[in-house]
Amino acid sequence: MKSKEEILNSYYSQGTDDMPEISADGLLKAMDEYRNQAEEQAFNAAREFNNTDYTYPTFAIYKANLEKIVESKNNLADDIRLIADSILPQFLPNDANAQKLSFNLKTNGISYTAYYSKNAQGYWEFQDYTG
Repeated sequence: MKSKEEILNSYYSQGTDDMPEISADGLLKAMDEYRNQAEEQAFNAAREFNNTDYTYPTFAIYKANLEKIVESKNNLADDIRLIADSILPQFLPNDANAQKLSFNLKTNGISYTAYYSKNAQGYWEFQDYTG
């Protein structure tokens, strides 16, 4: 997995004054590459294990399922869960023994708190929200 710096460095070019520079297009590509990498990281952290197989065996299947979920959302609770699940990796605790976590998020001008707990397999599961 590449760091932010490695991704940015791959889009730099030599400027006319021999200083490294990055074009606007290169910066957009670097940001897109970093976002894709973060999505895959979120997938690896969030995918669920059922008996002997993963619920989403590949990232492509996971992403297609997320798109279906987004299309079918018409419930506030489901919207909050989708938003919380998408930003969960940013709030994972450093303590591997932690069993619960919560974080604040804001959507449509309203603040909510999402609550998660760790399941038996060690994956974080959305429990509830307040707002």
